[in-house]
Amino acid sequence: MARWDDMLAQLENGQPPHWRDRLAMAQSLMDAVQTGQVVEYTTSIRQLLEYFANDPKWEVRKVIANGLYLVDDDLYPELVSLLTDDPNGFVKRAAEQSDTKRRQTHRLDRKRETVDRQLASRLTRLRNKYGPDAVDDVKAISEMRFNQLAGSMAHDLRSVLTHLQPAARGLNNALGETVDIDAARRKTTRVLEGLAFIERCVSDMERYTEPIPPQQQAEDVGEVLTAACEMAAKNIEELGYDPRNIILRQDVPNGLRLRMSKHLIVLAVSNLVKNAYESFMEQHEALRSGEILITADQRHDEVQISIRDNDMGMATEHLTILDSGMPRRRNKAKRKSTGFGVPIARRYIEAHSGTLTFASSEDAGTTALITFKRKHSPTPEANP
Repeated sequence: MARWDDMLAQLENGQPPHWRDRLAMAQSLMDAVQTGQVVEYTTSIRQLLEYFANDPKWEVRKVIANGLYLVDDDLYPELVSLLTDDPNGFVKRAAEQSDTKRRQTHRLDRKRETVDRQLASRLTRLRNKYGPDAVDDVKAISEMRFNQLAGSMAHDLRSVLTHLQPAARGLNNALGETVDIDAARRKTTRVLEGLAFIERCVSDMERYTEPIPPQQQAEDVGEVLTAACEMAAKNIEELGYDPRNIILRQDVPNGLRLRMSKHLIVLAVSNLVKNAYESFMEQHEALRSGEILITADQRHDEVQISIRDNDMGMATEHLTILDSGMPRRRNKAKRKSTGFGVPIARRYIEAHSGTLTFASSEDAGTTALITFKRKHSPTPEANP
């Protein structure tokens, strides 16, 4: 508290510090807000925020605008009104972006509260129907799945931070010395690669947990599989591999249609096809020659989509991990792997009341089999 009192005293002594010093003060205050060091908004902190938000230099006001979304609810309306009307375009835009971010955060909070209420309601119904022991079992299973997910992600992120932190420290130290451009570039590359991995993890976690849209309509299965294959090939190219080394064939009957949310099934199948491509990976940015066969067929009461490669296959323990349905530790042999590919595919498929199973034989290849019940096929009018 004394720190902020002293800062306020410097500003109010009749001879304000140079604007660059005020800029550093404002940044120090907002860093403290962002890192949780500011727990209680004392009178000094409130006055400092108001002071910097009215500073004659736009650079100082922009620091407050950038972190505005973090400000206490009581003070926020006054500051957002002031800064979104700021005559400087940079400050005004930063304040508007902060306001948007704050609204998004509040929407997410409301969604979480809704989910909490839904979970409590479902547990109550289970308890009333099956008794407290059943509810305890459900909680135990949920906790095991959460621990598996959290532990896996924590391990992978920790391994990235182990390399990221020394690289960042080395880069910071180099700035105070005679800069070796090549060494600085290597450290910067390592930092950027680590941050990119963390970004992929966050994106995949969001994708894994986001609500599934209920809208579905009849789609041509052949077109969906073609789009998924094109997406997978593009992803492989982005990893530095040439997908043309692999013969990819599709065998899908004309006119086969299925009710689905198209983009979800495209993403699911593309993840599985990408995995098939990656089974042929070798070092030195090459894929072994091989073949991937994708088939679709309608049988009695179900539609089956098969993705089969003829590479080395997987051991039984690896199949068991895939069948668990949970994100696992990333496969370090695969570039940009986060461990979420198959779980995301499974979640999207199961959202369509489908199933995903795997079969594999070492030295023979792996097959991913997607099965949808016929009730998700189109109506007779949509498939004459």
